[in-house]
Amino acid sequence: MTEPAKSRFFTGLVIDTSPLRTSAAFRRIFIARTISIFGLGMLAVAVPMQIFELTGSTLQVGIAATVEGLCAFAGLLVGGDLADRFDRRKIILYSRMIGGTGFAVLAVNAWLSEPSVAAIYVVGGVDGFFGALSVTALMAVTPTLVPRDKLAAAGALNMLTVRLGTMASPALGGVIIAAAGVGWTYAGAAAATLLTITLLTGLPSLKPDMTGPRSHPLLAAAQGAAFVYRQPVVRAVVVLGTLETMASGIRIMLPALGVVALGVGAQGTGLLYAAVPCGAVVATLFSGWIGQARRPGWAMALFSIASFVSLAALGFSRDLASALMLLTIFGALSSLSGILQYALVQAHTPDHLLGRVNALWMAQEVGSDSVGALGLGGLGRAVPATMAVLIFGTAATVLGTAGLLGFGALRRTGALDASSPQRFDADPAQAVVSSSPASAKP
Repeated sequence: MTEPAKSRFFTGLVIDTSPLRTSAAFRRIFIARTISIFGLGMLAVAVPMQIFELTGSTLQVGIAATVEGLCAFAGLLVGGDLADRFDRRKIILYSRMIGGTGFAVLAVNAWLSEPSVAAIYVVGGVDGFFGALSVTALMAVTPTLVPRDKLAAAGALNMLTVRLGTMASPALGGVIIAAAGVGWTYAGAAAATLLTITLLTGLPSLKPDMTGPRSHPLLAAAQGAAFVYRQPVVRAVVVLGTLETMASGIRIMLPALGVVALGVGAQGTGLLYAAVPCGAVVATLFSGWIGQARRPGWAMALFSIASFVSLAALGFSRDLASALMLLTIFGALSSLSGILQYALVQAHTPDHLLGRVNALWMAQEVGSDSVGALGLGGLGRAVPATMAVLIFGTAATVLGTAGLLGFGALRRTGALDASSPQRFDADPAQAVVSSSPASAKP
């Protein structure tokens, strides 16, 4: 292989950063989102640690997380409609301002002689709601800022920041808490939010496509759901994505696998938890080729099915090394599937529905993760942990394979290149991508 050929090969292999170079608006959002994720990651440690320190109750910690999760779910549903009605830049900025104010309130509360637990509950719920509004608007904006053939690259960059942030920011939060106290962790999150607001004020107006009549919010949400159901590629991605997200509930089984099945104790179990995000980061770093896939639907489904097979194989694991290898493979394959899921949903959704469709997609992820964790936890009570993982992985493999065979439009969808732009029917509820003659068939 010649030197120029080698250079092109490695350039095509590593993560594609061209959206950062070609779109100033996407670059601003990327930097702001990265800073925000680190701030929120510190809060993920600070809130449960402070509540446990104040109450000594793991139930209180769980209730606080549930309150924030329910408020976030509501924010996703409301935010989808708002992102399709109003300037998305304003939604992002106002939501960040409210969130940053809440973090400042938590800092002041932490510095009181007797901090209020109720205040943590309330601010956590408010942050969950408005954080979801912001995320929904951000998701709807990205497809309008980068070319269609760069959606996979944009998705990979966004996923990389999330993975790195969730790995590093909790550790940073723990260091700050140990050195200076939980109040300074909240203050750091507030400062990070202020910095993101400063960056995002430089964005241009990001108004959605306002053509056509405006519907009642409930009807508008129903139109988004109808689009997901009737658009064959988006429907297939959501179904297989649901399976993939449910499989992420494997984390619930890791303590039982580490302590009971493998006998590796707390240290080994910690390595099991780290394996999935490590695999995801490595796969994302070397995902530059994925946007050029000629059959992205095929690739997405095969990555998902292969990840389910790795889970099933984990059920046969009897030593730490093989378990780490399989979990790392699972994380890598799930990451590649997730990048293509993002690109396919964005590429096959018209601008005036992006907010609602992304909100439904993210709400599905939140719900599916909870269902998967609950299902695996229940299965783990009935059978040994290794058997539970084997059964779950096998069932997901069978269902994923059936989905691939049953969703013809997903198999036939073509490359996400800018030269074949998407076209939609006049009726958004009946929208169908027409870049492929067969795509209208389920």
